Amino acid sequence: MTMTTPKQGRAAARFPWWEWWVDRKRRFVRDETLQLDDAVFRTLAVGTGLPAIQQRSNFAFDTVKDGADRFLGMSVNGERPYARIYTRLGNPTTEYLERVLFQLEAYHVIDKALAVDERQPTIGSLCFASGMGAISALFMSVLKQGDAVVLGSVYGCTDSLARNLSRFGVEARFVDVTDAAAVEAAVAAPDVAMLFVESPENPTLHLCDLQAASAACEQHGVLFAVDNTFCSPWLQQPFRLGADVIVHSVTKFINGHSSSVAGALLGPFPMLRDDVFGWYKDLGATPSPFDSWLNGMLVQSLAVRQDGQSASAQRIAVHLFSHSKVAAVHYPGLPSHPQHALAQRQMRNGGSLIAFELTGGMAAGVKVMNYFARKDTPMELAVSLGGAISYVQHPASMTHSGVPEADRNARGISAGLVRLSVGLEGTEVLLEHLDRALAKT
Repeated sequence: MTMTTPKQGRAAARFPWWEWWVDRKRRFVRDETLQLDDAVFRTLAVGTGLPAIQQRSNFAFDTVKDGADRFLGMSVNGERPYARIYTRLGNPTTEYLERVLFQLEAYHVIDKALAVDERQPTIGSLCFASGMGAISALFMSVLKQGDAVVLGSVYGCTDSLARNLSRFGVEARFVDVTDAAAVEAAVAAPDVAMLFVESPENPTLHLCDLQAASAACEQHGVLFAVDNTFCSPWLQQPFRLGADVIVHSVTKFINGHSSSVAGALLGPFPMLRDDVFGWYKDLGATPSPFDSWLNGMLVQSLAVRQDGQSASAQRIAVHLFSHSKVAAVHYPGLPSHPQHALAQRQMRNGGSLIAFELTGGMAAGVKVMNYFARKDTPMELAVSLGGAISYVQHPASMTHSGVPEADRNARGISAGLVRLSVGLEGTEVLLEHLDRALAKT
């Protein structure tokens, strides 16, 4: 008989699959090797060729029994259940992308499960019409009246979604994820159902010690979800660090060209099957087949793109750090970053996002950003990230404007903070134009 602590028993009462998941997480999901081998990653990302675009809303059944079986979730020939009924429930083109993302985040789980002849799936994967669609389905499927969700400093729309759950009796509590003791104290509260973090955080690039947070959540019976958008599977693989759920805005690095809006959610298979899928189909946050085909193609170059972007970002961060017009640079790849050692342990490299503040404050930041709003410069003044084009934006008035000002200031999202997503224009070109922009302040 499996023995659990009272706290784990509380989680098992909330999540019927909890004890099953903790057992498999300990055996299959956590891993001492924190990154998938780069050659294997690149091979899996390229895949075996894109499927045809199934640009259709519904699928014909062979017989009445075939239709009835499919509505029961019965599938044949390795097909994802429900993927050949109606595209709001799933689509073969999207199924391909779901399988690729699963392999990139959890290939090690396949090896371990096969070694012991485990046939039941451990982790499931679903693609959504947006990252917020994935997060909304996660919140709806996990949280109920009387629950609390603990969050770090998160994207503005995630923040507002969590706060607005108060109308349904769910409380959002915020914690400094850089403080492991504060995280553990927050998840120890008996009404907490989930910890939701970004690492690095948007836009301050603060990091959460994912292994420490996972241990605290497992001890207290709390679901641990990680938004891995800023890293993508190439830079960080949270399942290996103990995460229970991973979400992505596929729009960003996975797409890499700002040509599609999409999201993804990966987590315990029975959770996705029994809890998330109902919200997935009923909310209607499913991607179009064409978007899934496009993202299935563009994920093939993820590693190459992100390595190039990160190498440029490293050089740009060093340059900004020593620039007389720059007051502060926040970049995990710099030794000056307070969590540089943690970044080296959790991430493949420092990434391609940089946050910085100018000695001239907000007025100087406006001049720099307006310089890049011009059509005769590289970069764009835009709020996305992870694309081939570099983007610069002002979090306090744009992506995080919905976060109360006092909370923004407490999290380090000052009026003078500028966020830069480094693209593929070339390091020398970006450095030249950054110097030109800074000279105007």
